Amino acid sequence: MSRTLASSSISSKSCLSIAAGLAMLASMAIAPVQAANWSDTSVGMRYVSEQSEPGVTDSVSKNVMSFTHVSGDNMGSNFFTIDLLKSSSIDPSNKGPSGAQEWYGFYKRSFSLSAMTGNKSGYGIAKDLSLIARFDAGTKNTTFAPAPRKVRLGMSAAMPVTAGFWDVGLEVMKESNHNGVVGKDVSFSSAPVFTTAWAVGMGPGAFTGFLDIVGAKGKDGFGDETKTETLGRALYMIDVAGPKAGLKAGVGVEYWNNKFGCNNAKSFKKNSCTATTPVLIVEYHM
Repeated sequence: MSRTLASSSISSKSCLSIAAGLAMLASMAIAPVQAANWSDTSVGMRYVSEQSEPGVTDSVSKNVMSFTHVSGDNMGSNFFTIDLLKSSSIDPSNKGPSGAQEWYGFYKRSFSLSAMTGNKSGYGIAKDLSLIARFDAGTKNTTFAPAPRKVRLGMSAAMPVTAGFWDVGLEVMKESNHNGVVGKDVSFSSAPVFTTAWAVGMGPGAFTGFLDIVGAKGKDGFGDETKTETLGRALYMIDVAGPKAGLKAGVGVEYWNNKFGCNNAKSFKKNSCTATTPVLIVEYHM
């Protein structure tokens, strides 16, 4: 979600590129469904009240609509998600005082070593190991609008839990972007990523979430050194009308430090690169 764009509005070329990228994400996620052994598709809405934005002094509240699809086949799994985020007026769009809108999505393909090799006995403490390939894309209609492209490659381990899943992974990320303030393209250095995600049954509901720690990725478009970025979200979700109804609701917390690699200690807007915010969420699973 790094920032971008050479003018105060997103160019038509950029829009077409973004649309093509999102269409590719969707087609990559949906195509394998025909051979899926299992799948889950959900739409949701979440609210965060105190998110940070680099360059914005005050906390920003956001309403987020989401679409997520996950499926598994004989080779591994597919995960596709896309968010539409609407900021409060504290984070204005490039065309007026109303809040900015943002798209962000990614597709992740996992290849199970157990499935490909026939090894069913696990790998040490891990139940399975998987090769990971992930592509991210997004955009935002601010003056300093983002249009990131990220590729992440690595490996994850499925840890032993009795109900649900817990994955831990190491990846390498390569990001490209465009800084609209200085008017130049930015190709960041490759960066290591520690990532973990979980959904574990707990009482009447489930404890779910993720944590990504992205190492410094070189200099940004202003020539400043980026910092290690940490993004985590932890939620407790319950079935509102029973497990077969598909309606879930939850509450939790989100933490984001050195957002987009911004150095919070040196940010020209105090504390605009880090925040801890409560999260309210509702999902419908089909």
